[in-house]
Amino acid sequence: MARQTTTQRILIALSSTLLLAGCTSPAPSPSAPAETPAATTEPAAAPRPVPSEVLAPVPLAGASGSTPSTGSCASAAAAPSGSIGDVDLESVRDSGPKTGATGAVTTATDGSPASYLVAGGDISAEIAERFCVSPEFLDALNSARRDGVGIDSLYAGDTLNLSPSAVLSVGDQNGRVLDNDAPSPLPEQED
Repeated sequence: MARQTTTQRILIALSSTLLLAGCTSPAPSPSAPAETPAATTEPAAAPRPVPSEVLAPVPLAGASGSTPSTGSCASAAAAPSGSIGDVDLESVRDSGPKTGATGAVTTATDGSPASYLVAGGDISAEIAERFCVSPEFLDALNSARRDGVGIDSLYAGDTLNLSPSAVLSVGDQNGRVLDNDAPSPLPEQED
């Protein structure tokens, strides 16, 4: 039995030596250098091209279109009275797409922003700034059907509610509509 083990060890050592010998010996040099034209050499691998076409999100079906951008949050309009939970109502208006808030907007029949379709790379604070509201108000608008509008709960393709009268009927999170408790007090809701 001992002789068989020794034989196996010698065989393994010789096999390893033969296999590894090719790794350490220099590559054979050709006897005559082959002439290769420079045009036939392959260039170094380039990085993968980036598509130049940018796809824009499509507004929700049944929406009346996008709100024209005002470009500014300065407004003479007074904020509506009332609150959602413990957050006072704010006047929602679209100041236009910006870095961190490039999604599509749908409007209500009166032309006011009704909902927002989150685009990849959007940030909740930038979305709130685009619509001239505080992050707390944006969160309150979406508290019944989402787990808020924080950085950990925002997904591309989400629908955010922008209307105080649609807190219970507009919005989703990562393809799901949550059934959280309705904030109290709550403005009159659309059917």
